[in-house]
Amino acid sequence: MKDTGMIRSLDSLGRIVVPVEIRMTRNIDIGDPIEFFILNDEIIVLRKYTSTECTFCRSLDHVTYYKDQFICNSCLKELSNPERTADDDLQPESPADFNPEPIRGGRRTKTEEMSQRLEKAIEEHPYANQKELAEVLGISQARVSQLKRKLNLLSRS
Repeated sequence: MKDTGMIRSLDSLGRIVVPVEIRMTRNIDIGDPIEFFILNDEIIVLRKYTSTECTFCRSLDHVTYYKDQFICNSCLKELSNPERTADDDLQPESPADFNPEPIRGGRRTKTEEMSQRLEKAIEEHPYANQKELAEVLGISQARVSQLKRKLNLLSRS
């Protein structure tokens, strides 16, 4: 274990601010879920939570666990044969699935991305409650509720 020499106090609500240097070196963005572990009843360990989605494309289908990462079958094929891309195998199911318009210079916000993943999970699991959807997506039930509320507002306008 590496001693960073950084000390942070708990605020009145019991929260800790993780220093930006640690977040940057560990690739932790604001809003990313964090796991807590207790070692030997005296050491608290924080780790970026990795859900059961593919590390590369964030697909939830047919994922395999390999060296602390989840990887889907199409990305595994692409990794084993880099000349051939996985996109060659996958065709959009309908024109609605294909979005040629880049959002903000080709990047989506985490909320937009998670909203799309939630819509897909709802399509795949139409009778799932919010808790079950949260488990599928690797997020909290409260976040599912927020995203559903946002999706409902967007569909009304």
